[in-house]
This record gives sequence, C-alpha cells and structure tokens, in this order.
Amino acid sequence: MPLRSNLGRLLILPENRAAFAAIQNVLTGVLADADDLPIPLFLVGPSGSGKTTLVEALTEELDREKIKVRVASANDFADDETRMNGDGADLWIVEDLQHLPMRLVPGLIALLDERQRRGLPMIFTASHGPSQLRHRGKPYPHRLTNRLAGGLVIAIDPLAEASRRRLIDAMAQKVKLNVKPDILDWLAKTLTGGGRQLQGAVRQVKTLQGVHKKPLRLEDVREHFRAQEPGTTPTVQRITERVSGHYHVAPKLVLSARRERAVVLPRQVSMYLARELTDLSLQKIGAYFGGRDHKTVQHACRKIEGGMKLDVALSGAVRQLRAELT
Repeated sequence: MPLRSNLGRLLILPENRAAFAAIQNVLTGVLADADDLPIPLFLVGPSGSGKTTLVEALTEELDREKIKVRVASANDFADDETRMNGDGADLWIVEDLQHLPMRLVPGLIALLDERQRRGLPMIFTASHGPSQLRHRGKPYPHRLTNRLAGGLVIAIDPLAEASRRRLIDAMAQKVKLNVKPDILDWLAKTLTGGGRQLQGAVRQVKTLQGVHKKPLRLEDVREHFRAQEPGTTPTVQRITERVSGHYHVAPKLVLSARRERAVVLPRQVSMYLARELTDLSLQKIGAYFGGRDHKTVQHACRKIEGGMKLDVALSGAVRQLRAELT
C-alpha cells in the first residue's frame, strides 16, 4: 500500500529515499500484521531533514485504517507512567530521542524489550545515531544504545543543492508562487538548511511578491534576504556558544581541559567552524580554547573534515550550525 504523496511533504529525493522505503515497509507490515519487521526502526537526521514529515505521513495512513498508533516526543514522557506501557498500540513512535530524560531510560528499555518480544514495531527519530546520543552532554547507557543499534538504523542525508531545488519548486507550486526560475535557483544555492528553512524562505518570497507591484527580480529577493543578515562575521565566542547549545554542553566545558567525547566533539566542531567562518589564525583560535597550540586546532579540523565524510549526522550538524551562524 503506497503512501499518498503530498507536494512539499513526501517528495522522494535521493537523501530520503531509503527512509521512505523503510516507512513504507512498516506501513505494509503493520497492515499485514507481519512479525518480521526490524525492531526498532531508527531514523537519523539533522533538524529539518524530514523525519517528522515521514512519521506524520505514516501515522495518517494508519489512522485511516483504524490502526492504533502511539506518537510521543521524548520530551513529553515526563511523569506520565501510562506512556511507558504498551497501551495496546500496534505501533509506537518516539521522536527526538536525544531529549529523553535519563530517569526514563529503564522504562523505555522495558517497553522496547516487551514490544520486541511480541513482534510489535517501534520507530525512533533522533538528530544523532545511537552511539552518539547524548542528554545534556551525558551519553545514554549501552543497554539502551545497543538495543537501538540492533534494529534498522537509517540516516537521512542533508539535502544537496539539486534536491533543495526540487523541494523549493514543489513548495512554490503548493503556495502558487510564480516567479522566475533564477530566483528559485538562487534560493536553492544560498540556503543550505533543511525543509523548514526552505519552506520559510518560499513563504517570505510569496509575501514579498504580494507587496511588489511589478514582477519580482532576483535582486529584489537578494536584497530582502540580505537585510536579514546579522551584518557581522560570527565571533569565536558566538560560534562556541551556538555549538555548545547544539550539543547540550556548557561553553565553559568546551574551553576546559576535559577530554570526554561529549566535550571533545563540540570543541573540535567549534574550532573547525572558527577556522572556516572567522579570520583568526590557528594560534589565536587555540589560545581562545584554553591556550591550546595551533597543532591541536589543525588536528581538530582534520578530525571534523574526515568525520563529515563518514558520519551523516556530524555532516548535517556542521552544515546546520554553519547556516545558523551565517
């Protein structure tokens, strides 16, 4: 049974093709009461990559078939113990798992074990893969991450320019935005974020079109977005604060001598972005990060550059942070 595709929501692109196929497999399996679905299905991708869109499409399909689905954000578990039992749901979906409070880990493990025993599917979404999951800088216990990694883990890559262009075109059609192709080309090339950023930009252009009496020119659109820019090169302090917030660690720890991975990774990402986005020398960047030398900064930058080629979650995080900072 195919998902009903909606323009701008379920546009199948190279980056989300595998995730879409996995979601479609869950739909078919649940409707057929299959007992061979991978448990759990774990979707990984940066903010705006379309994880929630896929999950919502699946939920809508199952709702139409009167299938009981339980959907919750990891933030919403709170003290509601009823959320930690199966509740007779045919499918359980937990979004943004990186926000799950540590005290609820045992209950979630019990729920996952019970559903695996009964052959009932679960879907998780998160910004990082199981082994990289952190809550306020602290890694989740192996007894949870090993169970998550034991299912089917699928990464949704950050959108390439060609995919952003296709998505923007679909969004423009949906809101009846009729502008010259060079404007949409420029948006796809300039905006490097995910679907939410692109959707916001299309809406802005639609509004801009409404206040202009003449057809929009590319220069009109460029001027509009230029006016929203901060106008200053991001400082190393701002970079560090933004990266620390993304990884849920205190900036003072990033600047400290601490060597835990939960601290080292945001420190290295901060150094990499400081090199890319500021005019500071490697020596000055190292001095800011606790008096480290330029070789340490070089090593950090190489680690991030190499990691981005192998780790889609890291690549997506760096691209997202770069877009937010510039």
